[in-house]
Amino acid sequence: MLAKKSFLVLVTLLSLLILSSCGGSFTQNSSKNGSTAKAPINVAVFSGPEADAIKALGPQYTKQTGIPIQFTSFEYDQLYSKEVQSATSNTANYDILFMDDPWIPTFASGNYLYPLDHFSNFNAADQGFVSGALQVDQWPPAKPELAPKGVDQNTAPHYYALPITTNVLMFFYRKDLAQKYGVSPQQWTWDDVNTLADKVKGTGVSGFVLRGQGGNSGVADFTPLLWAYGGTYFKSNWTSALNSPQAIAALTEWKKLFGYGPSGSASFGADQVGNAMEQNQAAMAEIWPSGWAGKMPANVAIATVPGMKDSSGALRQAPVVGVWSIGVAKNSAHADEAFQFMKWLTSAQQEKQYGSSGDDLPTLQSVLLDTTIDQKWPFYKPVYDALQVSHMRPRTPAWPHVETALGNELVKVELGQETPQQALQIASNEIDQYMSQNGLSS
Repeated sequence: MLAKKSFLVLVTLLSLLILSSCGGSFTQNSSKNGSTAKAPINVAVFSGPEADAIKALGPQYTKQTGIPIQFTSFEYDQLYSKEVQSATSNTANYDILFMDDPWIPTFASGNYLYPLDHFSNFNAADQGFVSGALQVDQWPPAKPELAPKGVDQNTAPHYYALPITTNVLMFFYRKDLAQKYGVSPQQWTWDDVNTLADKVKGTGVSGFVLRGQGGNSGVADFTPLLWAYGGTYFKSNWTSALNSPQAIAALTEWKKLFGYGPSGSASFGADQVGNAMEQNQAAMAEIWPSGWAGKMPANVAIATVPGMKDSSGALRQAPVVGVWSIGVAKNSAHADEAFQFMKWLTSAQQEKQYGSSGDDLPTLQSVLLDTTIDQKWPFYKPVYDALQVSHMRPRTPAWPHVETALGNELVKVELGQETPQQALQIASNEIDQYMSQNGLSS
């Protein structure tokens, strides 16, 4: 009897092994036809137009590889917090992180991302990306950029992400009005902007419209003015430089620009500014080209942001980079598969596909300057030109706090609640306190 039971147990075990090896119903994660299901790659992305065309490529990759791509979209501030939460957890919610370039210092220095040379010694610098776009993904930052306290810039740098959407803040203006009023310089200054804005007063068109809501939006728009007037955010010891005469002059100009706009523009964001230019309600604005440049009517031109002449007479233009990048989370359980999807997504074939949409600007130089695409979207070349003289925002994990502190004060200046000097002193004090408390200044 015992021998018979042993024989039955043996037969049962052999049957299970045979079913398992044949991909039968006992195989874990198997489909009904016997094929093993592939784990999905989860990607966190921005809910804005910067990711729309990219998300449309997911089904193509799944069809080619059988690997599902699952995108989860978040608003700007929520995206940052969700990605930090995922990257600092034991198990990643997202295998690929979609990051605004000021976040790279936090994610790279925080060990949230794989350096890309981890994957078969991949060299991002050899892939043909526009230099102004790829620079944001390097850590430590290259000189002359100021490195955070304790970061040795002599350490061999690594690239921690790949640029996926080229963006640089651009100057949008009504060329018909510029020609009508005789203000059509080859290179714009902020004095030229004031001249044209004054001339269109009383015509029913706002002279200039800006994102007055503070935070990331307002500070991004203010930054080219700060740099053009010779100001900067930090001194070499990472204490605030915002209470300088140059910064005060820049914020005084900001207040003047705000005065050219419509009532209520202290709450304006990207949509309100973009709509004002698209509908010919404004003469000039600073706008990120992704998602907007392709919508503009024929009478709207796009150029590098205005500058100011220095003591030697040279024009100091300083457009701010706003590249979006993708990187592989260090705690991803599918890091190799995620990296392969990143490589595929940033290949010339895919960039030509989403670059043709006019919403997500390509990051490969060969695609950004492709004559066929440029004929359809002639603003690609001005974007490339602006990238050549562009600057990155300070490479510090404290940048989100800087945006909050300064952004709040920008709104108070717009509403006449503080003078530029008062606002910048308050912002400087708050930034210095934060940097000191977190060991980020010396």
